[in-house]
Amino acid sequence: MTYEQFLDRLEQELCLLTGKGESIRRVRVLKNNGVKLDGFSCCVEGRREQPTVYVNHYFSGDMRPGDLKKLAGQILKVQKESLLARGGELLQVLKYENMKGRIFYRLISREMNEELLRDVPHLLWLDLAIVFYLKIPEEIIDNATALIHNSHMERWGIDIKELYRTAAENMAGIPVMLEPMEQILRDCGLESKTSGMYVLGIRGREYGAAVMLNPGVLRMCFERIGEEYYVLPSSIHEVILLPASCSDSAAELEGLVREVNESCISREDYLSGHVYRYISGSGELKL
Repeated sequence: MTYEQFLDRLEQELCLLTGKGESIRRVRVLKNNGVKLDGFSCCVEGRREQPTVYVNHYFSGDMRPGDLKKLAGQILKVQKESLLARGGELLQVLKYENMKGRIFYRLISREMNEELLRDVPHLLWLDLAIVFYLKIPEEIIDNATALIHNSHMERWGIDIKELYRTAAENMAGIPVMLEPMEQILRDCGLESKTSGMYVLGIRGREYGAAVMLNPGVLRMCFERIGEEYYVLPSSIHEVILLPASCSDSAAELEGLVREVNESCISREDYLSGHVYRYISGSGELKL
């Protein structure tokens, strides 16, 4: 069975299981770095919510008809439970005043997201782009986020300056994590020699690389490390800091970053192949 056959047959099984007033819509969603996810949305008459379940990771070439039927039942169960839980709560997402305390930003690769950036509000920063997302209320969906699109901006009637200001205020309230690399490895049950490296991000949260947009965070890292430092993009979730005295070659460090990106980082989590340096005089990062 090919992947396309899997999608076609799963859609058929879903359609057979839907009831009166229900329909199934196949969707393909563009995610970070050009990653595309396939899924199915459940549409119910009189309801604006269309819960979607993505199915890429369910595919297996040796799936049998019974497997597809079982999967279809599981998908519809999740969607209907989601509809019951949401009630009319989704309407609050449409109102800016309700959501402004839940708006944050994150960093993504500019080069790998040209298509996505045409459809979302963004700001350019070094070789990256700042995009914005909503932390969905837990009573609607637990532990979920949604990328903010141009359509949200039009509905809310705000501009990019206000969006950034709101996100920056909310980001400032999130505790920042700066830990020696050895401590992170020990927490994972691994032993490591002292490297001088630090991991910077947000403890227990995604998209932590974005904290390096905050000049106060960069200055705090400078004071903690005691000298200027390089920033090695580990992923969209965290970055690695290396004291400048530990390396006299940014080119070598970029080679290390590229090697790690190719072997350890998923395409969707990739951030950059460049290395940045913190300049204490200006308090900024430079390529």
